Amino acid sequence: MMDILNLNYYEQEPEDSTFPDIMVDITHRCNMECNNCYIPTRTPPDMELAKFKEFIKRFPNKRMFRIVGAEPTLHKHCIDFIKTVLEEGHMCLLITNGLRLSSPSFVKKLEATGLKQIYMSMNGVDRDDWYKEIDDLACAEKKLKAFKNIANKFNLDIGTIIVKGINEEAPRRMLDLIEKYDVKNITMRIKNVGQLGRYMQDITENYKMEDLVRICAGHFNLTEEYIWEFYKKEHTYTDGWNYWERESCGIEFPVDKNADRAFRYKGRWVKLTNWDTDNEVGIPDPGSERRGRITSDWKIAPFMENVKIGIENGSGY
Repeated sequence: MMDILNLNYYEQEPEDSTFPDIMVDITHRCNMECNNCYIPTRTPPDMELAKFKEFIKRFPNKRMFRIVGAEPTLHKHCIDFIKTVLEEGHMCLLITNGLRLSSPSFVKKLEATGLKQIYMSMNGVDRDDWYKEIDDLACAEKKLKAFKNIANKFNLDIGTIIVKGINEEAPRRMLDLIEKYDVKNITMRIKNVGQLGRYMQDITENYKMEDLVRICAGHFNLTEEYIWEFYKKEHTYTDGWNYWERESCGIEFPVDKNADRAFRYKGRWVKLTNWDTDNEVGIPDPGSERRGRITSDWKIAPFMENVKIGIENGSGY
């Protein structure tokens, strides 16, 4: 059994939570079986909406609540979780594989909630062969339908895991797609493989942050020095909230060198994230003070530390 003390694990009551970002795993069910999945356990029951409604009232300050899964759109009350977060005055981000967003009627329901931000994974961009190798599903057609349905309706985050030998051309291909559909405000979130749960590449095979910087510099016609300028920089979001977005595992920069560097979600940005586990405790971004996670007994714990414990004990939490 793992010694959780090595992870600096702790739990907080919501009244005392210090995390600006809260991960809300409303379901562990999924409609995909991706070859990189940090929470492949499917057995925990869905989160109860009524309990969440009471729980969120206990937070004294404004937070970012991330509605996640496995795949959150499979929860029958997914829309109501989003409504609850927004009605309580918090920010909300839906993190999804996007398959249900290929339905225009479902996207309309999301719009009706007042949701402004969506994160959708597109590891294969528009290529079925990449999706098949990385996500074990040829789903490019549905992903592209979803992308078209949500483009310029939400502030978009598009997540892409770069797997060595497979999809190194994804950043340029994603930018081409963004330009094709004239998407105004979007962030390409480009990551390496995290060695948690189910994953494709071990630490020794995985790209490092330096590699991601080099790949993106080449694709976006930027210098590596320009990208590194943004390491550990803070940004203000366009709604005026000074939301903390500085961390050692990430670099955020605008593709356009002449863009307003102060504001995120204004223009076309890239966020590089190092999910490598090449450290003493074997998790991405250990000791992060930014991301918390709702535990199975309704506490707040450090996100990656809680994920690691759930993997070790097979509970999902």
